[in-house]
Amino acid sequence: MINDVFLNKVIDLKSKIDKEKSFNDGIEVGAKNQKVEILITMYNKNYGIKEISSIVNMSVHDVESIIKEYELRKKSKVNVMPVL
Repeated sequence: MINDVFLNKVIDLKSKIDKEKSFNDGIEVGAKNQKVEILITMYNKNYGIKEISSIVNMSVHDVESIIKEYELRKKSKVNVMPVL
């Protein structure tokens, strides 16, 4: 009986941890997508790559690769926003 109660509490705790981890992962993905949207908006308004990099707190190389992917998607007219 005591073992069953303990086991149920452990299972409940694991479930709560998994739900919180899933929520945190979703927040992290949302923040990355928001950075990309800001980056693309700034690029379309002719901001410099170094300026964009400093504002969205990403490396210049990452910004350039996202912009290249954005341009390729724009030309092919396939899902314009890059996905991280």
